[in-house]
Amino acid sequence: MNNVASLPTVMHTEFLKLRKCKVLWCMPLCSLFPNILVFSIYAVNKKYPIVVWKDYFTDNEMLINVMLGIAFFSVLAGYIFSREYQENTVNSMFTYPISRIQFFISKLVVVLILISITLISSFILAMLLGLTIKHEPLTFSILLYYAKTYIFMIIMHFALIPIVAFLAIYYKSILPPIILGVGAITVSLIMMNTPFNTVFPWSIPVILSPQENEGTYPNYALGIIVLCTTFIVGTILSIRSIKKDVQ
Repeated sequence: MNNVASLPTVMHTEFLKLRKCKVLWCMPLCSLFPNILVFSIYAVNKKYPIVVWKDYFTDNEMLINVMLGIAFFSVLAGYIFSREYQENTVNSMFTYPISRIQFFISKLVVVLILISITLISSFILAMLLGLTIKHEPLTFSILLYYAKTYIFMIIMHFALIPIVAFLAIYYKSILPPIILGVGAITVSLIMMNTPFNTVFPWSIPVILSPQENEGTYPNYALGIIVLCTTFIVGTILSIRSIKKDVQ
């Protein structure tokens, strides 16, 4: 296997391993649940006689950012990065003529693709469901604005993955990523309306996305710096751990 073909090949192998993975059933849940909930509110509640697209899309993305996204993406990444350890196949995995960094990158790209599929499908579903009930005109500017918002959400949630990967690799288990996901949701809810909301990485996707009641202390520059730092530090720690593992 040559170096040029190795990375796509390992990515393909990762997807094959995920075919019967029960964790993937959470992807439709993460995409469907917020959309069905928001759609039901607008379709049934007389308080919302018409879909105002700004509020409609914002409600959907807030549910993902505050609750489902953090937990699900932590579990998903934890499973992908800890699977070989839990199934005791890590020794054979590292015998392939591919560097450990390539293994790490391939898994990282797989997680990015799965996050993208989840959030893009959620955006499309939100639009389609909203169009089935009474709504204001859906202009191109609104569509473009929220398309950019969901793309930015993909980037922000992906920036948190290397830390999850490090915990899964270091502890060789999916349990620490699950604990991190649950703990991150709790802390995010506490810090959301404080001046320190952009210091805690897992609250940043909420703070830097459109909100119903705009964040009281949004510091966009600091939030981006914290996310970039989290991604870099998590990547370095993960690579160091995977290089030292199973000599």
